[in-house]
Amino acid sequence: MRRVLAVLASSLVLALGLVTLWGLFPGSPAAPAAAVLIQLVVIVSAVAVLVGVLNLLWVHLQRVINGDPGWPYSLVLFLAALIVIALVTVERLGLVAGDQLSGFLFSAVQVSVESALAGLLAFFLIFAAARLLRHRVTWAAVLFVITLLIVLLGWLRLPALGFVNDLSAWIRDVPAAAGARGLLIGIALGAAATGVRVLLGQDPSYRE
Repeated sequence: MRRVLAVLASSLVLALGLVTLWGLFPGSPAAPAAAVLIQLVVIVSAVAVLVGVLNLLWVHLQRVINGDPGWPYSLVLFLAALIVIALVTVERLGLVAGDQLSGFLFSAVQVSVESALAGLLAFFLIFAAARLLRHRVTWAAVLFVITLLIVLLGWLRLPALGFVNDLSAWIRDVPAAAGARGLLIGIALGAAATGVRVLLGQDPSYRE
């Protein structure tokens, strides 16, 4: 019985996936059906996010109630989530014009925390480079340290470091951008391979 259900589930996923892919082509007669399926996916994803947020709040509320280790952090997360939800709800109801409250909160907290973490990243990289040279001196380690110093000095934008500034900008625009694009291409190929496995019924969840 489980095998029959697995075959039916994989066949259904394959059929719906092919219809969706067919509907994405310009002028395809399956475009309305594909649009409906995509809207259903968006709705299901939104519900999944809502369930995930509620589960997160419930887990941290239980930690606060039970007095588990680290419960003050859970309390801060729970209260912060409630405050943000309340502010966004007030804005959506039209009681406050625009997104002034949530936008101010985002700028005052989220952006400040991200800026602080970005600042700590520079110290972390320098410390990692020092430990790397202490552990083993290789050409790759030396190249990493030199590149790190050039990039960090280039961020200072000192007029006296004209060549270093240009070299730092070239490193960020060419090798770093190429590496980032390579990672994105790899992620896209992995997602495509996973999608093909799901469409063909090769996903392990169908066989369990």
